[in-house]
Amino acid sequence: MSSKAGYTDSQIVNIKQQFSSMDRDNDGFITEKEFIESIKNSNRDPKEYDCQEFFSKADKNKDGKIAFNEFMDACYSMGLGVNAPASGAPSTKDPKEVDAIFRNFDLDADGFISSKELGKVLSGQGEDLNDAELSDMIKAADKNNDGKVDREEFAKMI
Repeated sequence: MSSKAGYTDSQIVNIKQQFSSMDRDNDGFITEKEFIESIKNSNRDPKEYDCQEFFSKADKNKDGKIAFNEFMDACYSMGLGVNAPASGAPSTKDPKEVDAIFRNFDLDADGFISSKELGKVLSGQGEDLNDAELSDMIKAADKNNDGKVDREEFAKMI
């Protein structure tokens, strides 16, 4: 199912999650400072990325900040996530790595990730998403429509 900027709905959810993690003050925009801090916080060297080029391409209205649609368009124009597998495609991650990541989200160890658990984990990472955003993320991965994400659905999503 295609959507904005040539991405599938599940890819848009993943991009929204990236955007939200960079939008430290939750104002709906990413500043260059927030972008650089996010790079540093992910144990990457900002010198390896041309942040100014990204911003000049992404900041279409030249207001010094990037809105979500600008971010998504910039990712697409730079080829970021375009070839990433859509939700439901086979995961290329090691099964042990998938299990470890899944356990970090499955807080009550019941074999499922609920939107409440997802919210707690993401909040602990500095991402405060509202109930609708959390629900959208769960829906994007929840292929059997039971309202939660099991390990197999999770593996296909990441």
